[in-house]
Amino acid sequence: MERELETLFEAQKIEIQIMEGERKLLQAPKRLQQMQDELIALRQKIDKEKEITDELEKERRKKEKELEAEKEKIKKLEVRLYDVKTNKEYQALLKEIEAAKEANDRTEEDVLVLMDKVEDLRKDYENSNVQLKEIEKESQAERAIIEKEIKSMDEVIARLVQERDNLLSVVSESLRNIYGVLRERRGGIAVTNVKNGVCLGCNMNIPPQLFIEATKNKQLIQCPSCNRILFFRAND
Repeated sequence: MERELETLFEAQKIEIQIMEGERKLLQAPKRLQQMQDELIALRQKIDKEKEITDELEKERRKKEKELEAEKEKIKKLEVRLYDVKTNKEYQALLKEIEAAKEANDRTEEDVLVLMDKVEDLRKDYENSNVQLKEIEKESQAERAIIEKEIKSMDEVIARLVQERDNLLSVVSESLRNIYGVLRERRGGIAVTNVKNGVCLGCNMNIPPQLFIEATKNKQLIQCPSCNRILFFRAND
């Protein structure tokens, strides 16, 4: 029995390595998706920056057309000054010209503000594109590494599974069945060490007499709390 229990204990060690490998395999797609999400978010940000820039540029062109129209209006009003007959008409025309010039000044100010905004957004757009290219390059390199690791881990897990199964093949069918059931029910940990009267699987105390018997490794003893198979090894 001691030899079989020790074999189960060694199989359990391999089982833990398999679980760690499977955990890494599960994390890999998450990391790949995370990189993809980051790229999508950055592309959306760039698209939004371009959209806003285009809208402001459109507004600037519109204001510039208004500015040209206002300048043309002022020229025509100034020409009319020579045709007025009365002082009253002259003063009214001067007020209209002054109002047109004030409107012209406001439009020029709007154009300058829009130009500044467009310039700032273009810089942000260019910086974002540079950042995107860098992240795309980094993501491509990291993706290659992750895919290589996945392939390597698949091979490692396959080898470990074979080693585990080879060990279990020399254990009695009844013990294999118990091991299999506990592995499923106890998160992959079916066999655990016992030290100082404590099950290291669930960290619960076990009765003193049961602990003594467990340290002998002469019979199948299971933890009263978690039901895992107990195996004593002083150095583990």
